[in-house]
Amino acid sequence: MTKRIIRPTRPVRRTGSLKGLLFFFLLGILLFVLLRDKPQTILSPASPYIAELYRDGKVIQEEEFDSFDEAKTFLNERRGAVKRTSDDRYLYLTGSGIGIVDAGQTLNIYADRSLKKRQTYVAPGSRLSLLAYTESVSRIEIAGLTGYVASDRLTLYPIEQSSHQSYYEKQGDRLLHYIVADAGLGGLITAGQAPASLPERTTKYVESKTLTKDLRQATDLTAKQLDAYIRKNAPDSPLIGTGKTFKQVERDFKINAAYLLAHAIHESNYGRSEIAQDKFNLFGVNATDIAPGKNATAYTSFEDSIRKTGRFIARDYLAEDGKYYRGAFLGNKARGMNVFYASDPYWSEKIAGILVKMDAV
Repeated sequence: MTKRIIRPTRPVRRTGSLKGLLFFFLLGILLFVLLRDKPQTILSPASPYIAELYRDGKVIQEEEFDSFDEAKTFLNERRGAVKRTSDDRYLYLTGSGIGIVDAGQTLNIYADRSLKKRQTYVAPGSRLSLLAYTESVSRIEIAGLTGYVASDRLTLYPIEQSSHQSYYEKQGDRLLHYIVADAGLGGLITAGQAPASLPERTTKYVESKTLTKDLRQATDLTAKQLDAYIRKNAPDSPLIGTGKTFKQVERDFKINAAYLLAHAIHESNYGRSEIAQDKFNLFGVNATDIAPGKNATAYTSFEDSIRKTGRFIARDYLAEDGKYYRGAFLGNKARGMNVFYASDPYWSEKIAGILVKMDAV
């Protein structure tokens, strides 16, 4: 019988334990790197209000505040403004600036701080020059008029933060006006015949000579010349052939036919506007800012519109005892037809520009 001898084997080396130690060592280093204190990378939220200080037309200092009153106090009547950080809307100004009439209703302008004596009104989107601002009432200027308005109807901008401003400039004998405004009221227009002494460019209000022309005086243009102007500028206009009607109304009611045609062209786009097509309304009569198409007066024909509106304007706007008489000329927001006829502050200038192009000044 053979005996089996069992010899002892070499012990197995446990290499896995060393790998484990190395793994946990490296893991520890990684966690240390990830979890150690780091500079904060998320910015803390901005304070609700920012006060800006200005000097020489530039921002020289900005400070954040948790309350509106604190921001106002910081200004301490120094030239500056307070804005809300949530929407960047300016809520307070010291000194002058710009006020944009908020959307919605027209804005009344008054002769007194108590807002009792109404002078005129302007359309939403109009830009007023703020001469002096308070949180309740502001003193403003627009289109030749200085008056007072309710401050809560305005969107405020400091001059220092306004990159574009309206200006006038002279081009030959024509006065051009670059109007900065909202709601379709802006653009570059011919504003009438330029005054001889006008500087090359100015942001101050300029009154064209055309705005003071007496609209009770007949034009030298004939019915054929009026029709020729329409045909040249709008060959598809349904107003071609109405020259005789304009001249007849001129004779009957003592109202300038060229002005009346220019008025119709501006308001109705040569008789092609929706209101003109639907209601034969050429002059925007009762076409309010809120619902122009719905409220506009309807007529039976273009001739009916020309005749009835000519009589209405001659009686209520040009006659000295008229309900809306402020001078028998186009004027501006201080005097003339534009005081009460239209909410667009520069409605009169746009008509005056057409008269210049007609050579009817």
